[in-house]
Amino acid sequence: MSVEIGKVRLSLPPRQQLNFSNPRRIATINIPGAPPVQQDMGEEETVMSWEGSLIGESAYNDAIELEKLKDSGKETKLLLPGYPELNKTVRIRRFDWQLVRRDRVNYQIELVAIIPPPVVVAPAPQAQPAAQPAPGGGNQDAPPPAPATPQQEHTVVAGDTLWALAQKYLGAGPRWKEIAEANNISDPRKLQIGQKLVIPA
Repeated sequence: MSVEIGKVRLSLPPRQQLNFSNPRRIATINIPGAPPVQQDMGEEETVMSWEGSLIGESAYNDAIELEKLKDSGKETKLLLPGYPELNKTVRIRRFDWQLVRRDRVNYQIELVAIIPPPVVVAPAPQAQPAAQPAPGGGNQDAPPPAPATPQQEHTVVAGDTLWALAQKYLGAGPRWKEIAEANNISDPRKLQIGQKLVIPA
């Protein structure tokens, strides 16, 4: 079994073991005068790690390439042939290596999966009912429809949480899920600064 990181192909050690970790975060919210509330904050980052050896004429150059990727902080592709559901966009968090010979490098590597930002979809506009003719067939103008309630929008700034936004706009922190559902947010901890959020009425 082998994996590919960017342009580098790595063979796994005899045990062929990749370690995956993506725990869920459960927050405890203490409200004065009420019992503590447990709130599921979604999954934390997905981390993949393993150790092995680069062997062959390109071993040293491959180690240098992985070191450059780590130092740059750039996103790259992790490909696992035969396991397409595990292919991810990642960053290298740690790459420790030991040069044995130019054709053999032992290493330990740790990757962090990049979670794409949530897609914000504005609700479809409501169709206005057609005007009904005045009784008796007269030419009286129908009264104008009542103006629609303006859609509230919030631009995310540093420190914002869905709980705080629900408290501010909806009057109750526990209604944060309404904002999450209106904006298709699966992980409430992954708000992006500058992101536009639709606030439901």
